[in-house]
Amino acid sequence: MTSSPRLRVVVLDSGIDKNHPLVRGRAEVVAGGVFGPGAESADACEDQLGHGTAVAATLLQFVQGIEIVSLRVFLDQPVCDFAVILTALRTALSFAPQVINLSLGTTSLRYRKELHALLASAQEAGTRLVAPATYGGMACDPGNLPGVEAVVGDPNVMPALPELRPHAGRLLWFASPLPPRDADGVRRLVARGDSLAVAAVSGWLLQKARP
Repeated sequence: MTSSPRLRVVVLDSGIDKNHPLVRGRAEVVAGGVFGPGAESADACEDQLGHGTAVAATLLQFVQGIEIVSLRVFLDQPVCDFAVILTALRTALSFAPQVINLSLGTTSLRYRKELHALLASAQEAGTRLVAPATYGGMACDPGNLPGVEAVVGDPNVMPALPELRPHAGRLLWFASPLPPRDADGVRRLVARGDSLAVAAVSGWLLQKARP
């Protein structure tokens, strides 16, 4: 009897500390690449910010024993040129994951042509892209585009039960923005709000994809 293939998620973020207590032993973390300034000498599993590790810890509350591919797109602040994200998304698709977690977005419309092409490739491959529906209260891409699992942070939603609801003519995910259980008292995790709500939906989708 052959075993089922391992579920895979690609996380575009600040890196993932594979030795963090909320990550270690729960998933295989793979360094998939580093993008942006200083990429030549950086490690995709080094997380100077704690944001990517918080995202990984959140999705691992829903499913464990998976493979997480870490693509590092920013360093000590959760911001970067969105052109870097486009390059990282192309790399993410090459790993053929079930889910791509993108806990960020842009309010600029200049990248829509490239994003539409990437989303078409993702849909063809059966990959689900999870991203926030808004940034700073404004609609943002890629979460505002068809085919994306768009997420809104809602503190009234139970942490373990993201909800898919109709809103403004489309279906949006509403998920808890609260940090992972036991996050306090261990190594610094800084993500909050929609970033963690996106991770919760990624974890939920992976849980439902498990055979």
